[in-house]
Amino acid sequence: MTSKVMDRMDRISASGNLTIEHNIDHWRLLSTSNGQERTLLEAETGKPVSYIEIFGSKRRLPKGGKLSLDDIQRVVLGWSHEDECWHLGFLVEPELAEQRGSRWCELARWPDPETTVFNETASEAGRALARTLQRPFNLIEPDRSAAIAAGTIRQESVPPAPLRSLPIQFDQWTLTRQSALQFVRGSQWARQHVIRLLWYALLVIAYFVLSIVTLTQVIALPKPEFLPYLGLVVGIFLIAMMLYTFYELINRPNRVVVDNNGVEGLRGKNAAWQVPKESIAAVYVSEVVNRKGKKRVIYHGEINIHLKDDSFRSILEQPHTVEDDHAAPTPVTDDTVIPLTLYNAQTDLQMAGLHVAQTLGIECLYDQRIK
Repeated sequence: MTSKVMDRMDRISASGNLTIEHNIDHWRLLSTSNGQERTLLEAETGKPVSYIEIFGSKRRLPKGGKLSLDDIQRVVLGWSHEDECWHLGFLVEPELAEQRGSRWCELARWPDPETTVFNETASEAGRALARTLQRPFNLIEPDRSAAIAAGTIRQESVPPAPLRSLPIQFDQWTLTRQSALQFVRGSQWARQHVIRLLWYALLVIAYFVLSIVTLTQVIALPKPEFLPYLGLVVGIFLIAMMLYTFYELINRPNRVVVDNNGVEGLRGKNAAWQVPKESIAAVYVSEVVNRKGKKRVIYHGEINIHLKDDSFRSILEQPHTVEDDHAAPTPVTDDTVIPLTLYNAQTDLQMAGLHVAQTLGIECLYDQRIK
């Protein structure tokens, strides 16, 4: 792997004789051995990430020494309680994760039992990588909630982790702040619905054509003879599914805006629904999680607002299963509803809920369900 002569690059040391070099549009990971440096991985804005064969093989990255930017979802820096280290890496998209067996790809680490010695250094390296890759950056702070729950420290004696910076990207949504806080649904949701409509249409045509030509005796009746009628029933059911999918496509909000006036769901520039701030009692973040396992698995997630008339309004859903490869799992004991604060928030969905609650100036609650 070769590198062009670049402008001056800042250098950051990491564990294992690793060095990170970066400037405005380049990021490199180098290894030092016997006084010689070699480039392990290199990123340049707008180009695939390149790496040497042995580095990619150890991390089960694609052969050929190239990784498309489309395969990288976000850059993550987090502190692990197990080895008391800051870990820097990126999460890959689900298709590549299935091939590798994990979404997490680690690049560098910094041993830091105090959690505050290398936090700024590691953050600089992580933010520089995210800037170069043009991907979101997530900082996962040390899990203070476990120590507080164990009674080893008092909550008031430990400052909470900061609210995770925007944008926050999860599942099919991105939370950002422009003139107001807003959730923006990704374009893939609309594409999936259009593809689903086309498949339904093809199946409807197939079922109706086969059923009609059979009933008009163009071809012989099958055994049992009710199958052509069953085909018509299935076709009618698929038409109903098409109508529902089309209704969702044109009516489901693709943006949810949160400001001092309340919460508003928008489809384009048109309001699908509105809830004034004075009607809102609290924000609820709901997650269906696993009871056991080292990894925290979220099977389903939602952010809802609890209204003062005791009803709920859904802001968004996270329908797909998410595995958090880096954050320490919160101890799971039973279904519960507890206050959600910066002391116990970990996941992207929880952080997004805190952003909403902070903007509205109301309480945020965490509704945990066990699967």
